[in-house]
Amino acid sequence: MNHRDTLRIDKAKSTDVDLLTRLNRQLDEDEPHPYPLPLSALTERMARWINTGDYEVLLFRAGDQLIGYAAWRADEFGTDLRHLFICRDRRRQGWGRAAMQRLCRDVFPKDRPVNIDAVVGNESGIAFWRASGFQDFSIGMELKADAEPK
Repeated sequence: MNHRDTLRIDKAKSTDVDLLTRLNRQLDEDEPHPYPLPLSALTERMARWINTGDYEVLLFRAGDQLIGYAAWRADEFGTDLRHLFICRDRRRQGWGRAAMQRLCRDVFPKDRPVNIDAVVGNESGIAFWRASGFQDFSIGMELKADAEPK
């Protein structure tokens, strides 16, 4: 069976904030994110995204099983896919690819590129994006706040 055909996409509600905060924490751990936020800040941000529409937050399900979530918005440069998370026990089963196919087919604007940022050390995530057809576009760099330029 094709996962794309069984995947359901539901718009997240304010009652989903605690669940999404836990998934966002796992995403931070898995990347690993260099500046993980405390749970209280993740909760506040996720609630703001859902309640104000800053980002559209979507849950992926198959039957009654949670598969993952995405957070995205259209901006001046295209479609900004801020988060794509597949639950740890659902990875490497085709769900990520199915989620991207459904998002591109049914949700994202058709006339805009889809843009993502990937943490440099997230090798499995980068491999997923490249296997999905994404190409390197730019390199983001930072100078730590307490560092002096050389």
